Amino acid sequence: MAARIYGLEVSSPEVRRDQHQVESYEPLLSALASGSRGAVSEAVTSLVFSHTHVVRLRVSRGGSLLADVGGPLILAPVGGSLRFHGRTVGHYLLSVQDDSGYAKLESRYVGYQLIMRLRTHALPVEGTFSPGATFIPDRGPLSFHGAGYQVFSFAAQAYPSGPLRISILVPDSASEGAACSAVRIAELDRISQRIWRRFMLVGAPVSAFVSTMGSLLGALSYVRAGSHQLAGTTQPGPSRLPAQGSVRYRGGTYQVFSFAANAQGTSVRVYQLVRAR
Repeated sequence: MAARIYGLEVSSPEVRRDQHQVESYEPLLSALASGSRGAVSEAVTSLVFSHTHVVRLRVSRGGSLLADVGGPLILAPVGGSLRFHGRTVGHYLLSVQDDSGYAKLESRYVGYQLIMRLRTHALPVEGTFSPGATFIPDRGPLSFHGAGYQVFSFAAQAYPSGPLRISILVPDSASEGAACSAVRIAELDRISQRIWRRFMLVGAPVSAFVSTMGSLLGALSYVRAGSHQLAGTTQPGPSRLPAQGSVRYRGGTYQVFSFAANAQGTSVRVYQLVRAR
């Protein structure tokens, strides 16, 4: 789940729209073609502060950096070429997320302690774990201030370059020793209910919840009031869904978990279908 959140900062329809905006921004392209460094800087500043998701943008030409605008501690860089009238006039590197923004998303959706490391150095990101001199493994057990954790890490990229290691600290719990499939479903169910509460708190439509579950969990998601489907990944969806268990659908076998909820005054049941392993 944490890796999926990061992945969406690198490749998603929103990221592609931001790339397209930069690649098609005529003031930037014409400034590069004319060789005006001041105009390039002005265009880059305008893009970063244009109420898009771009939090940092740098533009170069022929190996020379012409402009670099945005905040510190950025992650998930993506880049490409800038073309004007059919010829390449420069290159860009942008990011749509900073380290603290990623940490807030992980806290909101997953809810576990997080540490971000640039090589061996822990970054001072608000809301993340502060280990001090404690050694943090990439994977495995960790004991800190009398509490036990399991550490799970994945590789990311700092901006503009460099290996960034993101580690999730999962508290030891009573589920230890349970079957992996049971732990997996229990965690997905916990996260699903956490996300549902967040969406309902701000009055978001149930269709937005369904879309988010697809992108973040890779799940088929359905919200039903009795037999009536209010929203779903597919229409009309499986004809019957158990509250929990498994179901065959469109040639595949899925594990089903669900919970009772309320959507705008209507009693509903929220189902998630994940591919059986």
